[in-house]
This record gives sequence, C-alpha cells and structure tokens, in this order.
Amino acid sequence: MKMKNWFSIILVALFLAIAGLPATAPAATKNFSEAIQSIQVVPFQLTGNLTTTTANIVRFQIPFKAEVLGVSATARASAGTAPTLTIDVKEAGVTILSTPMSITAGTVTEGPIADNMLADEAIITVDIAIGGTSPIWGDITLILTLRRTN
Repeated sequence: MKMKNWFSIILVALFLAIAGLPATAPAATKNFSEAIQSIQVVPFQLTGNLTTTTANIVRFQIPFKAEVLGVSATARASAGTAPTLTIDVKEAGVTILSTPMSITAGTVTEGPIADNMLADEAIITVDIAIGGTSPIWGDITLILTLRRTN
C-alpha cells in the first residue's frame, strides 16, 4: 500500500513539474515592452461569413494622436477554391501598411507598417479584398496596437 502512495505522489509531482515548464514557442503576436506607456489595443471583430471585397468595412474616428505599434489579423475559417483574403488599414484614405496583409486561415498575420503616426481625429478605415472561386471567410479579427502620443 505504501508503494502505491509513493508512486501516486511521484506521478503528481512529475505532472506539476512538466506543467510548470515555460512554453518555448514564440508568441503569435508581437509583445511590447512594459516600459511603453499609454498602449491602446483596438480590436475589430467582423462576424459572420464574408464573401465579397468590401471597402470601408470598418470606419472610425480616432479620438487622439497615436503611434501605430502593431497591426495584426486572423480569420477563423475559409471555404471555396483557392480563397484569398487581404486586409488594408488606411488613414484618411491612404494605407498605413507597406503592403496589404495576406491572411491564411487560422494563423495570425502581422502587417508591415509604413506610416506609424495617426493624426488626432483621423478617419481610420479598413478594406478587405476577397478572391478565389466561391470564397467564404468567417469571423475576421483585426487588432490595432497603438500608443497614445498626446
């Protein structure tokens, strides 16, 4: 009976030791230093099934001047033959990215930022371009990570 108890204790200790190990996989999105002040995370969730290219699918006015630290997007699902999805983020109708983000279903894509400063009261819009034969993209999430500068 004592042997059984020790075996159980060893198994529990081994499990806790393994469970407590840090993950070695890199983060899917960029981690910003805790020293950076005034970070604002602005998420946009486009729910449902999207099948066509749409300009200005997101439109909002930013209430403060900001530096763009990151732009990332993901889509939950896709269907059709060779479906493609690109996302572009614009300030006053001009892209802030070097190139629109090409999204692969189920992965997080980081956008290449070309213009990292947003003006106070600027209109921010998002365009999506969907291609392929009978494409369906579901539940697109876009995250803007900003640092308020005023």
